[in-house]
Amino acid sequence: MNAHTPTADRTATEPLTFTARQFGSVGEMFAFGAGRSGGHAFLNERFLGEIGKRMLDERQRLVLVGVADQDGSPVAAFAFLQRRKFGVATLEAVDFGIVDYFAPAYFGNTALSAADTAKLWRAVTKAVPGVHAVAFKKMPRLLYDRPHALSGAAFLKPMGTSATTLRLRGPGRPSVVPEKMSLAREVRRKSKKLEKIGPLTFEEARTNAEVDEAMATMVAFRTARFAELGRHDALLDPRVVAFYRSLADRDGDVPLARMFTLRTGAVPVAVIYGISHGDVFTLIVPSITTCREAQSGSPGLVGLFKTLQWCRDQDFAVFDLSVGTLGYKSRFDAETNELFEYQQALTPLGLPVVAEARLRRWVRHLAVRYPQVRSTLEGFGRKGRSSAPAAAKTNGDGGN
Repeated sequence: MNAHTPTADRTATEPLTFTARQFGSVGEMFAFGAGRSGGHAFLNERFLGEIGKRMLDERQRLVLVGVADQDGSPVAAFAFLQRRKFGVATLEAVDFGIVDYFAPAYFGNTALSAADTAKLWRAVTKAVPGVHAVAFKKMPRLLYDRPHALSGAAFLKPMGTSATTLRLRGPGRPSVVPEKMSLAREVRRKSKKLEKIGPLTFEEARTNAEVDEAMATMVAFRTARFAELGRHDALLDPRVVAFYRSLADRDGDVPLARMFTLRTGAVPVAVIYGISHGDVFTLIVPSITTCREAQSGSPGLVGLFKTLQWCRDQDFAVFDLSVGTLGYKSRFDAETNELFEYQQALTPLGLPVVAEARLRRWVRHLAVRYPQVRSTLEGFGRKGRSSAPAAAKTNGDGGN
């Protein structure tokens, strides 16, 4: 976050001290940082409020922590999920397969030093008594070139995965012109294929009735698509569907989530769901028809390109293609950003939690290095996913 505070003003020789406390509600946490910019789509008051309303069960709770400096000025804010794992209380990044980044809010101009970050992190963990382990993943060093509360942390480990971001405009860089991208020629060719089926239209859902229709189509597309792939999808969970629908509600002036439908004639062939927050549009769910004739026209790719054009027309600065390294993302001439993770046992009871998380990291790195291992692991995973809880990131399917 970029607001000017005493912490941001201090010289390198002045020691910093931090105090942290828990908040009783999402509203209280956002009141703590009132007037300060720097949040993101997944650390948004409405987003977290709907998670608290729709995604938690009786064994889970949101833990919201604020950090102040020695002058009492707000420095940072963190959102965690507390749950039990291996029978012990753990603190984790909020995820549920619907949160792309862990990037705690920071109210300074420049990232804290590694030493000050370590002090801040100790204050955070001490503010949540009774927890035996803490873990988070999917943390970028910077989010859209902006520091967050743990940007300076020296204790992070690479996850072996990344996020993809396309900057549409900004200081020192030319504005992106989608029509001049190398991808534009292919999109025109694919669009002509789709137009042979029927006139091509791309429209935003602007009423709740249109949102309901787009949601139903998106869920139907994803259900059929992932049944074909033999993989799990978060949109098979009714809680996730209700969560995404709530963010797209059109009763307010500006909805947090936007939905777009690509049609050939009257027939939908792709639905794009994304979140708009500040000057950033984040891709959340691309979905496409299972109609083979329409698939030859790559409706997902065409829909994403038209979403990019919409973002340019709406003056967004960033088109965030989000987590994952699927091939279609590289075709947007975007940059990739490495993601990090961390696990810490706060007591001996937390050691099994940390061991399991580190084993998962080792498997992920092995799968990146040896793709055949990944195929084998996915084959094993498919056998047990029918009864597994929703955990797959919903934009993990290809845009094509």
